[in-house]
Amino acid sequence: MIYLFTWNSDFLVSDAVKKWKNQFVEKYGDFNLLHIKWLDENNLESYHQNLLSVSFMNEKKLIILDINWDESDEIKEFISKNLDKIPDNNILLINYPKPDKRSKLFKDLEKISQKKDFNTDENNDLSSVLKARYNNIISTWAINLICKYKANNLQKIVSEIEKLNILYPYIDEKIVNDFIIPELEENIFWLVDNILDLNLNETYKKINIILNDVNIYLFYNSLLSIIRTSIFILKLRNENVSPKEIVNVLNLGSKSFLATKNYRMSYKTASKLYINLIELDKKMKTWNMIWTEDSDFKFELENCLLKIAS
Repeated sequence: MIYLFTWNSDFLVSDAVKKWKNQFVEKYGDFNLLHIKWLDENNLESYHQNLLSVSFMNEKKLIILDINWDESDEIKEFISKNLDKIPDNNILLINYPKPDKRSKLFKDLEKISQKKDFNTDENNDLSSVLKARYNNIISTWAINLICKYKANNLQKIVSEIEKLNILYPYIDEKIVNDFIIPELEENIFWLVDNILDLNLNETYKKINIILNDVNIYLFYNSLLSIIRTSIFILKLRNENVSPKEIVNVLNLGSKSFLATKNYRMSYKTASKLYINLIELDKKMKTWNMIWTEDSDFKFELENCLLKIAS
C-alpha cells in the first residue's frame, strides 16, 4: 500500500508523519519502521532491499520516504520503476513537498497511491488548522490576530501559542496584543495601509514605532517592495481586472489579501510617491542628505509623504 503526502507546510506534514509513526509503533512495534530522510544515488541497492524485502514473519512494515523537490532524475526513475513491486504488507509513505505535477514520478504516484495534501495558502485554511488543534486554549479572535502578527508563518504561530499557553491556560486577544510583537512585514502592511489612505498622523506614529526596533535600510526596502506591489494592484484595478486575476497575475501568494483592499490614494498619486521614494533611495546611497543620522532618513521620508498629500 502506497500513500503520498504533498505539502507546502512543513509543520502540518511533520505532525501527520509523527502520528503515523506513533500509531504504527503502538500497534506493531518499531522494529519494522524505517524513515529514509535523504536519498543518495550510491545507495540505490540498499533502498531497493528496504522497499521490496518483507519483514520477519511477513509482518507489517512502514517505510517513510522523504523526496526533495530537486531529486536527481536517477532517483526519481528508481522510485517510479519500483512502485508496483512493493509487497502487500509493506506500507510506503512518500513525503513529497511541492511536487512538479507534470513529472513522470508524480503522475506514476497519483495512479498508484492514496494522496493527501498538507497546504496552507489561505488565511482561512490556516485559522481552521489552528482552531482544530488549539480550540480549548485560544479564542478565534486571538488566532486571527496572531496569524496577522506573524504574517501567517505557521511554525512561528505555533511556537508563540505554545509559549503563551505555559503562562495562560486560555489565550484571548488582549494577551496576544500584550505579548506578541508583530513581524516587520505586518508592521509595514499597516504602515502602507495608512499611507495609501492618506492617514498621515497614524503614518508618522507607525514610522517612529518601527524605527525604534528595525534597521533603516531593511525597513525602507520592505516599504518600497509593498508599495510597488500596491501600485501594480491599483493599475490592474484601473483596467477592471478582478481580484482573483490580480492574485494570479502578480503571484501574490500569502499577500493575496492586498488585491481586495480599497484606498483613498489613486494609482497616479501612488506612482508619484513611488518615484519620490526611489529618489530618496538615491540620496541614501550617495549620502546626499541633510544629516547622516537615522533622523535624516525619517525627515526625508516624511517629506516624500507631505509632497503627495499636498
